[in-house]
Amino acid sequence: MIRSTSARTSKTTLYSIAVLYLVIIVLIFIFARQFLSDVSSGSSFSNIMIIFSAVVLPAFLIGSIILNFLRLRREKRSGSPGVFFKTKLVLFFSFIAMISAVPQGILSVSFLRTAMESWFSSSMGVALHGGLDIALEYYNEKLKNLEEFGESRVLKNLISTRSGSSGLFWDTIQEVNPLIDSLQLYDSSGREIAFLGEPRARLETTPSFETRPGMLPKQDYRDMSLLRYLSYVDTDEGRLAVLIGSILPGNFEAQARGLTESIELFTQYQELQNRFYIALIIVFAFFSVPLLLLAIIVSFMLSDEVIKPIVSLEEATRKVAEGDFTIRIFSRRRGELSVLIDSFNTMVSELERSRFKIMQTEKVTAWQEIAQQMAHEIKNPLTPIKLSAQRIIKKYQSGSEDFERILTQAVESIIREVDNLDQLLKEFRDFSRQPTPMPEKIDINSLLVEVLATYATTAPFVQVDTSGLQDDLILDVDKKQMTRVFSNLIKNAFEAQENGGTISLRTNLVRKGNNRYCRIQIQDTGKGIVKENHDKVFNPYFTTKMTGTGLGLPIVERIIFDHQGEIWFETEEGVGTTFFIDLPMGNPA
Repeated sequence: MIRSTSARTSKTTLYSIAVLYLVIIVLIFIFARQFLSDVSSGSSFSNIMIIFSAVVLPAFLIGSIILNFLRLRREKRSGSPGVFFKTKLVLFFSFIAMISAVPQGILSVSFLRTAMESWFSSSMGVALHGGLDIALEYYNEKLKNLEEFGESRVLKNLISTRSGSSGLFWDTIQEVNPLIDSLQLYDSSGREIAFLGEPRARLETTPSFETRPGMLPKQDYRDMSLLRYLSYVDTDEGRLAVLIGSILPGNFEAQARGLTESIELFTQYQELQNRFYIALIIVFAFFSVPLLLLAIIVSFMLSDEVIKPIVSLEEATRKVAEGDFTIRIFSRRRGELSVLIDSFNTMVSELERSRFKIMQTEKVTAWQEIAQQMAHEIKNPLTPIKLSAQRIIKKYQSGSEDFERILTQAVESIIREVDNLDQLLKEFRDFSRQPTPMPEKIDINSLLVEVLATYATTAPFVQVDTSGLQDDLILDVDKKQMTRVFSNLIKNAFEAQENGGTISLRTNLVRKGNNRYCRIQIQDTGKGIVKENHDKVFNPYFTTKMTGTGLGLPIVERIIFDHQGEIWFETEEGVGTTFFIDLPMGNPA
């Protein structure tokens, strides 16, 4: 029997806890804002998901914890291995979760109080209002500067008396009014005479001379906002349209609007400061309690994972003490426990090899007994052969009248005993000189069905079940030898059911370590094998039948061994016998 320290439900439990943890985190991010929004607006806490998070989820987690404690109590009463150590681990992990959660909660509440006192202090409100006032003052100053400069005689004089290069003229404008970012001049026909300043502020369309002087509508662009003022100047060239502009930062309006909204929200929160603080504490409790309960559930899972290798070692040790040297512990973990498990497996392997050597020694002894039995079996026919020959000589020398009749009888007796001796030696030769397997790719299910069909016709009263044969099992085996194996086992199964019964054939894939095997099962519902014969089944010349030499199952065992496989059986008197064959999914050596 092969044991594994990894439980089938471990991954499922781990995934479930991870999903539940993510659900709690998502609920915190999604519904905490909604909850606080309800507080700030003065509405009641009626969101169904908040109620679910606050009541149903903790109730579910508490129920899971209670079920785990009941299971732990049941294991303790039944005396399961490692239950006391598991109890200590659960209490230890739960205690660690508690002592880490309580200070964190106190610290979080204290931090919230300090933070809120800092956030909603009067100085914060003064700073917000001051920022808005500065922004408005900056905007109004830009507007006022454009209006005053656009109507001033200074600008008109500069336009009327302009001369020289455009660069000198723009430098003069900048010296007079540094807040001006652009200037455009148009003649009475709408043609642009000059553009000075920031290129981004240039107006691509010609303004209409019918437009009244004054501020033009503010224009917003992706990276700036533009304020323009239109005025008219009469010069020697005729009447000119003058367009001056100032640039505002692109995010100025959004920042100003944000400041206004922040002041409104700050005022609202300041009025509801105590209620807001209580709401934060409730939100913290709603989601910290499930996390704490989840940590306790995780403590159960971690204690299971820690205790499993120890329990597996205890069970495996008990099995070895009972005489089962085929047991192995497989673990995917890496660490000290893995080293311990590997050492255990190595020890059991050494014990199994020692046991195998002892069995080999016993088989040598068995072979010595076989040699003695063979000598006895060979000696038995020699005696009648000798007596028959002596009788022939005696009758011949005496000239007996019935010599011809005696001769015929004696020769027939000699031939019969020689045939028996030849058959005996032939079976012994087949057993002792089993040929090396000549593997070829064989559909193992087809071969089983073919052999089964040969014997099914001789016993119509026996039912056959082949529903357990798995499709597409191709093995590299010696077809002739494997046919002999199946023939022997299936024939025995039919003979074990004299009064009718059922023969079931099953095949499936199993894994031993890193190797895959095809497992073949031949099951009958016969009378079974008595307990005292279990260790003799594969011994040469052991048989419970009236006829037969007792070499069939030893030859089967030898063929399976030559194919690097393994054969064993499970039996119960009055219930039946099942023979198991494991053949590697590869070429036999």
